[in-house]
Amino acid sequence: MTLSHSRVNRYDFCPRSYRYYYIDGWRPKTKKPALLFGDAVDQALQAFFRAGEDPASAFEGVWEKLKDSPVAWGKRNTWEGFLEIGKRLLERFLAEEASRFSEVAPENVQRRLTADLEGLTVIGYPDLYCKVDGLLTLVDFKTAASPYDTEEVALNEQLTAYWWLLSASGLPVERVAFCVLLKLKEPKIGWHFSTRSEGEVAEYLEKLRIVAADVERGRFPRKSASCGFMGGCDFKPLCLGNEEKIQMTLCLPKEISEEEIVI
Repeated sequence: MTLSHSRVNRYDFCPRSYRYYYIDGWRPKTKKPALLFGDAVDQALQAFFRAGEDPASAFEGVWEKLKDSPVAWGKRNTWEGFLEIGKRLLERFLAEEASRFSEVAPENVQRRLTADLEGLTVIGYPDLYCKVDGLLTLVDFKTAASPYDTEEVALNEQLTAYWWLLSASGLPVERVAFCVLLKLKEPKIGWHFSTRSEGEVAEYLEKLRIVAADVERGRFPRKSASCGFMGGCDFKPLCLGNEEKIQMTLCLPKEISEEEIVI
């Protein structure tokens, strides 16, 4: 069995949602602008760290391809608005942050990490592993509309997973970090650095065992508290048995990429 932070996070959000997404294969017909924006920024930063491309130009190229995609654009979330914000954000990143990175190897950009946990395969694709301000750091880039809370970052399980995966792969790490690119009229970039203790890692590994056991036993109860969280669950029509909404908003793709299945 294979687990990743994304899988565990979805199971936490709602076990039934996990089943709909990973086992049944349901997908929303339209994509959310904020998620597409984050993916486009990630691709631009990968192009910068792998090949030295100008990140703002790389972002513009990626974003142009999404102009006619099935996306739920709105009055506030427009294609043009995201384009300008993305370009300004990445221009600022290049001007103010790029010099902090050193010893960047292309193979450590979105590097696939795997580790075995008692027969359970755990995988992760951290954005970047290199030196930041001279210290070996695992960096995950985030786009957000508001600053991250420092205490939440210290407890964040995605960073715990990456810390363990690096250690299990024999790769030294001095700290983990979120580099948060804030989607504001005047773009800002914030950093949150932290470390993980042996106890925190052990607690996370126990959680992986519990989630894996529940999935293997087919335990996928609904979690109604998540129905309206962060704009609502995409799969609510399935839980309600609303066939009209299912046909309007969801689909079962004939082909799903291996990356989507695993991650």
